[in-house]
Amino acid sequence: MALEKMANIDRGRQSPTVVEIAKCAGCSIATVSRVLNRPETVAIDLRERILRLVDELGYVPNGSARALRSSRSRLIGLIVPTLDAAIFTRMLEGLESRLAPAGASLVYSATGYDLDREIRVVRNLIEKGVDGIILVGSHHRKETLKLLREHKVRFAVTYALSEDASIPCMGFDNRSGGALAANYLADLGHKTLAVIAGVTRDNDRASGRLEGFLAMAERRGIDRSRIVVVESPYEFSRGRAAARLILNQNRNVTAIFCGSDVLAVGALRGCKDAGLCVPQDMSIIGFDNLDIAEYLTPGLTTVDVPARLMGEEAANYFLADQNSLDIHSRVELETRLIVRESTAPARDRQ
Repeated sequence: MALEKMANIDRGRQSPTVVEIAKCAGCSIATVSRVLNRPETVAIDLRERILRLVDELGYVPNGSARALRSSRSRLIGLIVPTLDAAIFTRMLEGLESRLAPAGASLVYSATGYDLDREIRVVRNLIEKGVDGIILVGSHHRKETLKLLREHKVRFAVTYALSEDASIPCMGFDNRSGGALAANYLADLGHKTLAVIAGVTRDNDRASGRLEGFLAMAERRGIDRSRIVVVESPYEFSRGRAAARLILNQNRNVTAIFCGSDVLAVGALRGCKDAGLCVPQDMSIIGFDNLDIAEYLTPGLTTVDVPARLMGEEAANYFLADQNSLDIHSRVELETRLIVRESTAPARDRQ
């Protein structure tokens, strides 16, 4: 029945009304309102049915549309996968260094690497009347991009380069970053390698770094069968556990590339647990160049991500007037390898 009612909604409009949502759900307008404002007061089955319709129909409260029509809010939304990683803090600092002097404010939210949750966060920010939204990565649900375009909200992606020329981006090539690590380890003579990648599902940054590393290793003559790959959430303890797992699978591994510095710190501890010395017995490379990388013992070799500059460039795009948008709509930044003491030439381990 709900599907039949949905078919009667005028698809030419940007967003359905609360009345239409209530009709489709077979409930009162007041119930829909409670689900949107105080969801805990509505029975879970009915609540989920209404929220499903809200997602499917692309509903956004009318208050947002009024705010956007009346004047610019000078409010920019930043949606990141997590607030735990210091790398996103650097980008945030870059954004605020440009936005604050221009009288603009930043509001941010985390999705927990959940692209379905990202849809709801985007809808919430549109409701708040933001002028623009910054996303992380180039892979998003179609519903997310549809919402942004239908409501004419300026948006851009960071930490990646979009293949879609219509999507503004300020980022870098994650594959190239992974390739830098593989090339350097090959230069050091390492032949039996391991990768502790981030979870690649719905994460184009993690998958890009892994793909770039594997492709370069193959190009340098390292057989894929000699590379152990483990995927892990970006947590210190998970990096430690992954290193143990790698050593259990192949004790001959002499170098580990980690998809983030957080994982690399955990891997350092995991190697120490196994009685290995870094870099004498095991070389380790991270990714991000967080502040902690320089102060570890040994200092961590890592791929530097220009996170603060990326934030500044993203802010420039949102502060630009309509006539200069094209100048700021695609900014490709470079990653570079920072060599410290956690890597050394390979040597056989008996």
